[in-house]
Amino acid sequence: MPQQHMSFDSKGLSLQAVLEYPESEDKVPGVVICHPSPRFGGDMASSVVVGVSKKLNAAGIATLRFNFRGVGASEGTHDKGDGEVDDALAALAALELEDVVDPSRIGIAGYSFGASMALQAVLESSPALAVFSVACPIGALRALSSREILQPKMLILGDHDHDFPVEEFKFLTKRFSQPKESSVITDADHYFRGHEDDVGSMAAKFFTKILGGTAASK
Repeated sequence: MPQQHMSFDSKGLSLQAVLEYPESEDKVPGVVICHPSPRFGGDMASSVVVGVSKKLNAAGIATLRFNFRGVGASEGTHDKGDGEVDDALAALAALELEDVVDPSRIGIAGYSFGASMALQAVLESSPALAVFSVACPIGALRALSSREILQPKMLILGDHDHDFPVEEFKFLTKRFSQPKESSVITDADHYFRGHEDDVGSMAAKFFTKILGGTAASK
């Protein structure tokens, strides 16, 4: 799978990123993937982030993984979520400009802290047509469930998540406007170890249905 190391600008900061995409004669859909909190070691090499990227690539979708400000080789410092929403929006804008990507078929995904950033990004002036949220923290999901997110959305939780009771998750997901999907993955905790392929396959099915791709049935 072709891979391109790159950087893009977010409000004057240079952010580190990796673009991965399937070989195709035609432009392909693209998805930005936001990583978990750097306060707990999260970066674009997170196993969930990489797992989602691989499954999307296999489904004919390009992905842009990136490090939020202050992470890895990205400039700046952690901004507790405020600046990171700008980073997610900048990543979407950067993905739109890539020659291999069809700018009319863009989505965004995120894991944990990154899920809350992805959901907030689609509330802003965003090209994202759909959003895929994995283990969004309970406080953020509670706040976001009262906002009108019009784009199709899919919300994922592990049934052994240490900070998020399943019944509370089911209650909050009911508050989100349609179109939406939600799923609880059995025997998965917040880290989804051993379930990365499951999460990635769900992301591939969700995004190919909305954005297109080459493997919507897989």
